[in-house]
This record gives sequence, structure tokens and C-alpha cells, in this order.
Amino acid sequence: MITFQRSQIVGAEFIEEHTIRFNGIQEDHIYGMEISMEVCIADGKILKIDGNMKRYTNFVCPRAVAVLQTAVGLSLREPGWDKQVMREIGRKGCEHFAEIVIECGRCLDQAVKSKDLHTALAQNPDLNQEEFLARWTLESR
Repeated sequence: MITFQRSQIVGAEFIEEHTIRFNGIQEDHIYGMEISMEVCIADGKILKIDGNMKRYTNFVCPRAVAVLQTAVGLSLREPGWDKQVMREIGRKGCEHFAEIVIECGRCLDQAVKSKDLHTALAQNPDLNQEEFLARWTLESR
């Protein structure tokens, strides 16, 4: 039997009060690549992005690392941002890189929610987490 497995892992760290750094990895039997992307929490703008291709299929693939720079300045809070990433990075560079950027971007609000919950629990250990999360979701819209 032939099998295939692909994994994507997204990690986030708050490097400053207003900046989050995502580390995204995509691995399968053929490809291995990763990105590091710094994002402004308030407006979702990508401030910095770097990529690394560890495994790829042909000599053209590594050229896509430079194409990642077209994402700098893009806001992950704008409508259609994911389509723009696929158009600019996926088509002109590498769809795998675009997929990683998109998955990291989709994690922005979840990461911020997690940080806010952690802060709120530190201030009030008896906090009702369900109420906090419901209120957070309503307030973030």
C-alpha cells in the first residue's frame, strides 16, 4: 500500500507587547520547509518574513524564498488576504510557502486569545474561562 503524510505545525511567541512571531513548518515525504513571520497584533500586518527550504523537488524551488518578501506589509486582517497570499507567493513562488503563511495567519486571533486568557487568569485565578472566551469573541468582532 502506498501512503502519504503531510504535517503542518504552527507555533507562536509574543516577542514584544504588540508583536507576535509565527514559526510554521510543513513536512512530507518530498518537501520540507519552514517560515518565521513577525506580525503586528493590532493591524495584522506582516512586519518580517524569512523562509527556509530543507527538501524540494527541483533547482527552481529555492528561488521562492525571495518571493516571500512580497508578503511584508500585507494585513492578515484584510478581506481576501489569504487569496492574495496564494496569488503573490503561491503562484509566483511556492504554493507550499503560501500554505504555511496562510495557516500561520489563521492562527493570529487564536494566539492572541490564548495570550489574553493567560493574562486574565494571572490577574484573577477564579476567572470563569467560558464567560471570558465568549466575551472575548464578541468584543473582537
